[in-house]
Amino acid sequence: MTMKHFRTFWLLLTLMMVGSFTLTSCVDNQDNPSGGGGGSGDKDKKYVERLYPVVDPQQKSLGTVLLRFYNDMPNVAYISVSSFQEMMYPGTTIQVANFGDGKYVLTNPCGTAKVDTEKDLFMSNDYEAFTNMMGMVQPGMPNTTFDALPIIRWKSLDASPKQVDVTLDYGKYGIDIREDGENVYFPFATIADLYTDGYMHMAAFNGQTVMTAPNGAYSLDAGYPEFFITPILQEKRTSDMAEFSYKNLCFTMTNFFGYPGRTLLEKSMKEKGMDQALKDYGKAGEMTRELLLSTDMFNYISGTGALSFLLDDGGHTYTDVTVISDMKGNPSFVENLKSIRTTLLTEFTGYCPEYQPIKDRRSARTEIRNQLRTKREEKFGEDVHYVKVGNTVYCQFESFLCDDSGWRKFYKGEGPKPTIEEYPNDWLVIIIDALDKAEKDPEVKNFIVDISTNGGGSSDVVVFLSSLFCNRPDMYYENVLTGQKMKVTYEVDRNLDGKFDEKDKEVNINLNVGVIISNYSFSCANMLPAMMKDYGIALIGQQSGGGSCCVLFNPSAEGFGYRYSTHRARLINLKGENIDEGIKPDYQLENLDEFFDIAKVGKLIEQFYAK
Repeated sequence: MTMKHFRTFWLLLTLMMVGSFTLTSCVDNQDNPSGGGGGSGDKDKKYVERLYPVVDPQQKSLGTVLLRFYNDMPNVAYISVSSFQEMMYPGTTIQVANFGDGKYVLTNPCGTAKVDTEKDLFMSNDYEAFTNMMGMVQPGMPNTTFDALPIIRWKSLDASPKQVDVTLDYGKYGIDIREDGENVYFPFATIADLYTDGYMHMAAFNGQTVMTAPNGAYSLDAGYPEFFITPILQEKRTSDMAEFSYKNLCFTMTNFFGYPGRTLLEKSMKEKGMDQALKDYGKAGEMTRELLLSTDMFNYISGTGALSFLLDDGGHTYTDVTVISDMKGNPSFVENLKSIRTTLLTEFTGYCPEYQPIKDRRSARTEIRNQLRTKREEKFGEDVHYVKVGNTVYCQFESFLCDDSGWRKFYKGEGPKPTIEEYPNDWLVIIIDALDKAEKDPEVKNFIVDISTNGGGSSDVVVFLSSLFCNRPDMYYENVLTGQKMKVTYEVDRNLDGKFDEKDKEVNINLNVGVIISNYSFSCANMLPAMMKDYGIALIGQQSGGGSCCVLFNPSAEGFGYRYSTHRARLINLKGENIDEGIKPDYQLENLDEFFDIAKVGKLIEQFYAK
């Protein structure tokens, strides 16, 4: 039986057994006995159901949703799988088939999963498909990494192996999946973590409001907004929330972390789980664990800061909820937090011998960036992005982010194509303008892209440049949870005329391209040199700074936002190797002044292509 036939079979079976799911209203604060038929004891548990508003990060109303609070965990919200699917991906739902003894089959338009509510297991042979919401970004798109900049669009995804059985054991972490005979209920934060994707589709609940991000990354540019965070800024946490929040965090970080290869906890965490890894990590780990379990909110938030250090991976992972959550809404709380947090983290660092070496490495990278920027400005002047020396052009490329508003208007037919005059600070416009000038100048043979002070940005821009330089619009990564190797291919509007057509094939860069990298070059500025290395483009400078995982914005159980390296996409090279250690240049530059010796770098580029 093919997967298509398998899914059709389950869908028909489900429809016959339970029919379609309908969201029902409920009187607030009314105790209701749950429906029977599960066999797991859930039918004997009483609960309260309440209707809550759903908004986006800009506070636009998106309707309401019904949440459930069981008497044994009165402060921990639960949500039915059908309601969650409908809320996250409007127009879709999950069909729920009850097979007795707490066993259910869940079928949505993208995939199928099984849940055992007695053993608290989630099982699927295509977990990525089941949690896929990328069809909202581009119809038919699978669950892959994409920032949806209009200059590229998804074309295909090849996975090896095609499918992998995944079993997530929530019971091992004390997380209870519940049912009432008609539907399956997950803790809200737990199912939110299951679905959060590389486009930053997410959902969070702060006790008063549910916030979702239908527009993903673009609606979360400023992190979790003040209006949503302010209600959470209370001095105390309830004991049931504190316990559940820790269990959920342990599950999420153990199972969904990207394990880039450099963090202090990850070896032990991968083998034993985060809770045991903290217990085994001496006083620093024990203190972090105690803080995360505390019913004192100041202590808890300080604990997220301590954990953030133990999982430091160079700049992608910040479990410290103060990084992604806007906490300005309660000044007195914030002031008290600063004082308490400083005291506690000072105590923590005293227990952690690795603190100073890691801090020194961070400082060294920042110092390299600062020195390079100073030397660049001394040599070329401030904000000079295009310099020509002889037959070589130098382009400073500081970020893989761009002013996407101008490009979106252009591709919708609502505005002109962005130009350097209109968008002088748009890094995509800057490099396109530099390439255009260089191509039109008959004296120019070599083109230098300087990403030595570039800290990352959008992988869409990386794919765009890779397509221009090498005619390779691909991205390679692995899913750490499933072990699958992925190759995703995009269509690229290479001539930036607002269309994806045959004319794009006519675009060619007739220049010798070289990329300057440093130890500061991180994330997308590590991804681009990895691809250039594979595709035969010259690299000059120092070994890049690493950063192989894409990131997710996740909600804590209370509703705070945090960020971490995701299992969904750990970048690899063509050999299938993790690129977190950084990429070695073809020509090492020991003296930072040499980074801006355009004549010398130009000769190195010519030497590289003369081989």
